[in-house]
Amino acid sequence: RSIRNWWKALPPNKRELFKESVRKNKWKILLGVSSLGVLFVVFYFTHLEETPITGRARLLVFGKEHFRELSQMEYDMWMEEFKSKMLPETDARYQVVERVVGHLSESNRDIPQVLALKWVIHVVDEPGVNAFVLPNGQVFVFTGLLNAVSDIHQLSFILGHEIAHAVLEHAAERASLVHFLDFLSLIFLTMIWAICPRDSLAVVGQWIQSKLQEFVFDRPYSRTLEAEADKVGLQFAAKACVDVRASSVFWQQMELAETIQGQPKLPEWLSTHPSHENRAEHLDRLIPEALKIRESCNCPSLSGPDPRLIFKLNMQHLLESAKDQETPNSTKPDLSKPKPDFPHT
Repeated sequence: RSIRNWWKALPPNKRELFKESVRKNKWKILLGVSSLGVLFVVFYFTHLEETPITGRARLLVFGKEHFRELSQMEYDMWMEEFKSKMLPETDARYQVVERVVGHLSESNRDIPQVLALKWVIHVVDEPGVNAFVLPNGQVFVFTGLLNAVSDIHQLSFILGHEIAHAVLEHAAERASLVHFLDFLSLIFLTMIWAICPRDSLAVVGQWIQSKLQEFVFDRPYSRTLEAEADKVGLQFAAKACVDVRASSVFWQQMELAETIQGQPKLPEWLSTHPSHENRAEHLDRLIPEALKIRESCNCPSLSGPDPRLIFKLNMQHLLESAKDQETPNSTKPDLSKPKPDFPHT
């Protein structure tokens, strides 16, 4: 806006002089702009690093020490928010989570990033179906998640997924992308406010630019990271001798629960996460390879029928039962109960 106002305030003769000066020095200006572009490209490629385990190239602009400090600040914030809701270490639910995380980390000690972190457990008495792991190894699990999983195998996969986010340094990667895109956005916003003749048009242009960034870059990239964490988390679970077939069942259960509760389905392109249905399908494609990993770790053979088959057989019955519930106080079908068992080692 300042550039536009400055240009409007110039007398006509000075505007012509300025235009003439630009025409005379156009090659110098072009060289300067090109040099900035080259520096920008060099910065990008010199800050590319290889993702652990998957080997994917990604941009990282934050130093590990700097991001560790940011993680500590985030940890302090969560601890302050949840300080009155933390379950004690003597609680059976805390002990289940502690054993699962311990088993996952012990089974994946061959991965340096897993070995380097100290995994600290926090179980929060909250109804939300949620869990997350901070980059410094602080594990937060809501009791709502413990109520949503059907067995220890599903819980192991979910926690493996969250541990994968920390091991793959997804938080630093996401922050780096935001930092990079914000810099690009600053250039575009400057151009928008300088070129648009009215503030109202500039505001519309800025809004369009922000939405394009959100739906073309931010959200698709977030879904890519979630899919990668699913893949690596499934590998972690397989090495821990978990029944990896239960992973896709969890997301089918979540899909079914939303259907029964009549929750509206958000189109995937509007979300930062893949849809439950797509996550289940993605995991089903990965399960054969995960079973091979499990076998290579000399895990005991899986006994009993495939949990995916059992779920499919029961799904229609659950849907029919839900339709029959007409009173608000009716008991809904119980899709899951946490079991404090532990997978075979």
